[in-house]
Amino acid sequence: MKNPAWLGEPFAIKDNKIFLTKKVAKRLLAEAQEAFPYEYSALLAGRGATITACVPMPVSPDKHVFAWDGKTFLQGLQYIRKHNLQWLGVLHTHPHTPPIPSTRDIAGWHYPTLSYWIVGLASEQPEWRVYQWVQDGSCGSFAARDYTLTEVDCDDEETNDSSAPKNS
Repeated sequence: MKNPAWLGEPFAIKDNKIFLTKKVAKRLLAEAQEAFPYEYSALLAGRGATITACVPMPVSPDKHVFAWDGKTFLQGLQYIRKHNLQWLGVLHTHPHTPPIPSTRDIAGWHYPTLSYWIVGLASEQPEWRVYQWVQDGSCGSFAARDYTLTEVDCDDEETNDSSAPKNS
């Protein structure tokens, strides 16, 4: 069954590069640092494999978990659809630990075609990581992927000639 048009597939092809605009990265980091020491999360949106927008979700009242209520989540998805974007991923922070998916992150992931971003805020320099879900038989896990920060929105044709991935 094909996904609806608003549900992106940034990793539809195994070797797809994923792009994040610097403007969105800057906004996400500022909001994440403002939420510290609590977990921050956002829905990531754009077109193809380029994230050009984000929809902040409510800051978690827990310092070690992020979660959304159904109404807020659906409102975020409605925003994405209304602005003719595709949902490309989820970002959340690990305020006190490295940006490695936890057991809870793995158990709670239900969107294998989307990107999964974690920003670790435990060290002096924030650590950004992006993951792709990899299904292996009856179980799955996250595999780290490279990404490219970009000044401008990229369409799928432009991304083929882009520079090497740069993880910030």
